[in-house]
Amino acid sequence: MINKNVSKIIIGIAFVFLIFQAMQPVEAKAPDMPNNSCADCHRKMPAEDGISNTYGKWAISTHALFEVTCEKCHGGDPLMVSKEDAHKNISKEAILNENTPAMCGKCHEPELNEFKGSQHYKKLESGQSGPAPACITCHQKHTVRVLTSSELMDFCISCHNIDTGINPSVPGKAKKALESLKELQFEISIARGAVISAKENGKDVRSAEIDLEEARTILKSAPSVWHRFNLTYFDTEVQKGIENAKNAEKLLAGATATQTPPAKSPGFGIFTLMSVMIIIYFIKRH
Repeated sequence: MINKNVSKIIIGIAFVFLIFQAMQPVEAKAPDMPNNSCADCHRKMPAEDGISNTYGKWAISTHALFEVTCEKCHGGDPLMVSKEDAHKNISKEAILNENTPAMCGKCHEPELNEFKGSQHYKKLESGQSGPAPACITCHQKHTVRVLTSSELMDFCISCHNIDTGINPSVPGKAKKALESLKELQFEISIARGAVISAKENGKDVRSAEIDLEEARTILKSAPSVWHRFNLTYFDTEVQKGIENAKNAEKLLAGATATQTPPAKSPGFGIFTLMSVMIIIYFIKRH
């Protein structure tokens, strides 16, 4: 009995240990990028004051996922081994707040084009005093990530609040506008499933597919359109996409199955042909 109890205790402890391990934050695995001295060197640098080092922040970023490495923003030569050679032509100007749109726009051109039409960009270009958001204001340097609607609201509040007097209603509107994308994604998913089902039932889905494609186009362009920071325009576009997806569903609900003429059996055709030939034969005889 004692042995059984001991075994149960050991198994219980092991189980708790495994659960505890699973709950621990996973350390970011270093991306496998051979011949990149930036990554090789900076991942060895220790954290300072308990804060993750620059490499640690970058390693869990979207940039790391797509192998956008240090030199893309900072310059330098990642193929060089020595610090002096690797750091040649590193630019501090490119990473200044006001210069980040041009730098980021080299890869994110649609977003830059939309951003240039925003009040944020005009404020940034004017050089006026006061907060002027650029790319790293929201996406942050090195961690570089797409914000959730709640995170976005926190960033917006840092400038748009009662104390600054800069339109305090913006954070709430921005959160609501960004959340509407979830509804658009949901309606597109429903409409897509309806199209597939209707096709299987032989229904005409051409009109529905046009509406569905328009909804998809709006969803695809939403990330770049967002950077115009015109919340009214953004919300109008998203609502248009939602209506397109819903309209596709309505069209399918009233669609009828395409009528395909029943196929005639080969035997019937042969019988008819032979009958005609016999009639012609007797006509000629007489």
